[in-house]
Amino acid sequence: MRAQLTDGQIAQIVTDFHKADIDETTKAILEFAVKVTEAASTVTPADLEHLRSYGLTDEALFAIVEVVGFFSYINRIADAFGVELDDFLELRRDFNESNG
Repeated sequence: MRAQLTDGQIAQIVTDFHKADIDETTKAILEFAVKVTEAASTVTPADLEHLRSYGLTDEALFAIVEVVGFFSYINRIADAFGVELDDFLELRRDFNESNG
């Protein structure tokens, strides 16, 4: 089981994950996530092997790509409709309150 990140580590990741106080496996995952986000078609078998060298399974690699893809999908929908995170959270809160 992976350790939870601290608020300080999250702030570092947001600023520059390359300099963040996180383990090398997490940095490799984040580098891969950026590549999938920016240019998924350029992912090569060598990229996958690099992650496997950190002990990641094919199931973990699939999960990483799946999460990155989902976030990209949701962000594009939100961007297309001009949805701000605050708006979404408000709608979610209102929905939860009205549905018990």
